[in-house]
Amino acid sequence: MFRNAQQNRMGGMLWYAVLIWFSSSILSQALFIGFYGVPYDAIDLLGGIGPAYIGLILIEVAMWIILAGLSVVKMARKLKLRPVNIVPSLGE
Repeated sequence: MFRNAQQNRMGGMLWYAVLIWFSSSILSQALFIGFYGVPYDAIDLLGGIGPAYIGLILIEVAMWIILAGLSVVKMARKLKLRPVNIVPSLGE
């Protein structure tokens, strides 16, 4: 039910890592558009890397799966009903 300080710290660090990763993707796209006027094409970028692109795609998919999983877990914890101390009525 209660998480210790280390789990809270690790969870926060993971969210910061996801935020940094997402922000850097957006900023790199904005920088490319600023220089060339068009967004970069993922197919051309991956083609230039060669066969290593499969590993990069797997890492990207894993990041999205982790992000989705963490979001679902966090939402489930927020929506989880807490037990309420209910005193049964005595017929009234």
